[in-house]
Amino acid sequence: MAVNLNNYYEIKDTLDKNGIDSILYGSLGASVYIGNFREFDDIDLLVDKDLVESRWPELKEIMTKEGFSVLDEKEHEFINSKGVKIAFAGNNVLERDRICTLDTGVVEIEKNGKKIRTITKDAFINAYLFSSTDGYRKEKRGRSDLDIVDSLRKLQ
Repeated sequence: MAVNLNNYYEIKDTLDKNGIDSILYGSLGASVYIGNFREFDDIDLLVDKDLVESRWPELKEIMTKEGFSVLDEKEHEFINSKGVKIAFAGNNVLERDRICTLDTGVVEIEKNGKKIRTITKDAFINAYLFSSTDGYRKEKRGRSDLDIVDSLRKLQ
């Protein structure tokens, strides 16, 4: 099932109520800047790395209460009965992969009257340039990561 920002708002509200800050990442995050350039398979969220490490059982419990089940434990992916997929990763990947710092690369954008916490356009460019060097993604996605970079650069 394709996901959209409304699906994101629902899970963001749940995480907020549980005191969990999240950052919208991945293709759906990039769509905040460049619009719906394709159908999105999942919602990629960055959270404090402890939530996907030592506090993983806590995150699983929160998601289970919201009707999600674990789809892939290793990838921290969940799915609900409607087919909405959510993948979590630690927000430390931003600095580890030299995409941005949490202090300067994370922004809050208002869209349709609702706030979205995501990364800057420049940080998305860095993220897609980084991922375009990954052999698996190159093979799976071809040039699409670089096309996203081109679209983001046109906005600057």
